[in-house]
This record gives sequence, C-alpha cells and structure tokens, in this order.
Amino acid sequence: MISFRQFTLATSFMALLSAQMPVFAVDYYQEQLQNEQLLKRQLDLQKKMEQDRYVRQVGDKALSGFANVTTSPLEIPKNIINVYNYPENYEEGNIVYGVVGGIVSGSVHAIGRVLTGVTDLVTAPLPTKPVIYPKYVWDDFDKTNSYGQIFRLVDNPKIEPYVAPPPRPVAVVQPIDDQTEQYSQQTNQNLDTMFRQEMQK
Repeated sequence: MISFRQFTLATSFMALLSAQMPVFAVDYYQEQLQNEQLLKRQLDLQKKMEQDRYVRQVGDKALSGFANVTTSPLEIPKNIINVYNYPENYEEGNIVYGVVGGIVSGSVHAIGRVLTGVTDLVTAPLPTKPVIYPKYVWDDFDKTNSYGQIFRLVDNPKIEPYVAPPPRPVAVVQPIDDQTEQYSQQTNQNLDTMFRQEMQK
C-alpha cells in the first residue's frame, strides 16, 4: 500500500515537472528556431558564393576574350622567335626560314587567337574552359599554341557551406597514483635510522 509520504512526493514531483514543461517547450522551440535561422544563413551564403563564382568566371572569360583579340598580332613575333630558336623539325638557325616560317605560322595562330577571343566574348555568359592553350599570348612564350574542344563547361565543384569543426573532446583525467604517504614513511624511517646511527657514535 502506498504511504501518504510516497503519494505526496510523487504528487510534488509531478507538479514540479508539469510546471517546468512550458520552460522546456520554450527552450526547445528557441533551439529549433536558431537551427532554422542558421540553416537559412548557410544556404544564403552558399547561394552568394555560387553567384560570386559565376560572376568571376564570366568576367575572366570576357577579359581573356578581349585580351586575345587585342594581342593576337603578337603571335607573329612570338612565332618568328620560336621557329628560329626552337626549330625541332625545321632547319636549325636559319634566319630566313625563321622569319618566313614565323610569319606564316604566326598569322595562322593570330587568326586562331582572334577567333577564340571573339568566341569567348560572344559566349561570355556561359562559363566554359579555354579553347586555346596557352590562354594568353604571353603565357608559356616558347610553347606552340594548341586548340582544344569548344564549349566544354567548367567543372564547378559544389560549394559546401562552412561547418564548424566539432568541439575538442574533453581530456580524460587519469587518477594520480599518489604515493606521497609511502614516500614520507620511507623518508621518516631513513631519518630515524640515520639519527640512531649518529646517536650511537
């Protein structure tokens, strides 16, 4: 049979618990609201970062297209220098061959650079990989131009929102093997032994 005291304790506990329920509910609601606000901020930040990346890629593509159109005539002196200095399959060190071959290949590459530059300017809103390598005439000056596939979209990895690192784990406190009592007893015994020996002298 339940005693009056047990009944009173159970009733008091239930009364306290029911009084605390609204506080727990408010805390839970506030925590959920904070989590929703944090998630919304993270999604907004992710969207802004993706927009900034798109704007940067479009700007870079338009800038490289403009630079390639305006600097395309530099392909002629570049190719004259390269044909003369790096003949590979050509006659070695022939200035006439270097100039004539450089003008011909430089004109072809200048036309190619103008065409890729115009293509980049026209398709600037569509972020694609560069068609011509090197991207600018002054990059890798000793390399001959090569042309890749057109309209290859840039492989943009998905931007993940920043996630705070988990808190560091709490260090586990190891119990200290306290041997001070043992050491103090040994020290006292040693001192007593020394005292007796000195007294016996």
